[in-house]
Amino acid sequence: MKQRTSLAVALVPLCVGLALTAGPTYAGPTATKSTTFAFKTSGFGTRVIGGQVPVGSATTGYQVIGCTNQAGRSRTNNVAEATLPGLGTASGIRTHVWTSSRKGVVASHSTHSIAKVVLAQGQLGSLSLDAITSRVTAFHDSTGFHATTSTRIGGLSFTPPVGPAQSFPAPTPDQPLTIPGLATIYAGQHVTRHSATSATANAFALRIDVIPTGTSLRLAHSFAELSSGLTGGIFSGRSAATHVVTAAGDIVRSGPNPLSTMPCQGTYGKNREKSLASVDLGGQLIVKGARSQERGSQGTDRARGTSRAEVARVELGGQLVIDGIVGKASVSRDGRQVTKSANGTVLGRVTVGGQEQTFPKTGVLEIPGIAKLERRVVTRTHDGIRVIGLRITLLDGSGAVIDLAEASLAIRHLPH
Repeated sequence: MKQRTSLAVALVPLCVGLALTAGPTYAGPTATKSTTFAFKTSGFGTRVIGGQVPVGSATTGYQVIGCTNQAGRSRTNNVAEATLPGLGTASGIRTHVWTSSRKGVVASHSTHSIAKVVLAQGQLGSLSLDAITSRVTAFHDSTGFHATTSTRIGGLSFTPPVGPAQSFPAPTPDQPLTIPGLATIYAGQHVTRHSATSATANAFALRIDVIPTGTSLRLAHSFAELSSGLTGGIFSGRSAATHVVTAAGDIVRSGPNPLSTMPCQGTYGKNREKSLASVDLGGQLIVKGARSQERGSQGTDRARGTSRAEVARVELGGQLVIDGIVGKASVSRDGRQVTKSANGTVLGRVTVGGQEQTFPKTGVLEIPGIAKLERRVVTRTHDGIRVIGLRITLLDGSGAVIDLAEASLAIRHLPH
């Protein structure tokens, strides 16, 4: 059973949080070097979630290196002081993300540090946290893929409305710290994964649940990922059966669902699939048989992949029924030559009141008072293609827009 430390306990000396440490360290910037590994890394200082959170107060000190095969890249983001709306302040926020390749060890790194966080809630007193850090590394050496994480907090004190400041030990996974009426502080999470083809390290130092506002504050988050097999191109793409682009009237807001994303190195030729039996989008709009799928593979100086989404049936208010919607985006890259295709994007049958409808050559079918249907909406880019099997715009006065069977895929050139 988890225990909880509170102000009711006797004062104890301040202690430093436990850390898990290993892996390669940073030895300063170097020239970039092409590899066959896919690097990805990011970090941020603070993130406020839920409760009474003003718009725009999500993250501070965010920095990222997206998918790349280049070792020797380095980015920082330093913030002297940031206001946490309705909560307090954070100062000395520093994020550093980088990639490296030295002496047979290839790695993605992320570190974050916060000099001080002060949470003040008026008559309840104030909470001060000092020297908060997190560090993660995903790396590959002669024995394979590995991942390490470490977090640390230098000091934690509470200043009551009356009387001197009181110091407390850092929370542990089994023993959070509660300050009645103000906050509960939890030790951050550490997640590491590794396999024969990749490694992931993810950690944040602390989570603080602020009682008066009902918000949750995460401090010092670091993420790193490393994968093998980046030899023919850099993938990006996703697929989803449904996506409410514009919510209005009785149609509820909904992002891509079920969402499948293409890893930047591909899927090593395996299908990655998600499915839902049905999705209720509101407004009597029911989607059945929703499925999304990604597949990508690489060879020497070549890469191929597909993103595919499908909907078995859509029903709108018992009047409009659409069967067999498929969106498929296919891309292949051979060196600098890219081929893109929407072949396989199809629409089965559309019936209104039991009567089958035929699309005109324009590809747009308008059903007065019900919906405008646009089939096979295709957008091409330099490196890829985006396909929407069917776009529905409701004509009930709401103007809601729903994309069904959307799929996108791009394969960028791999620097050598």
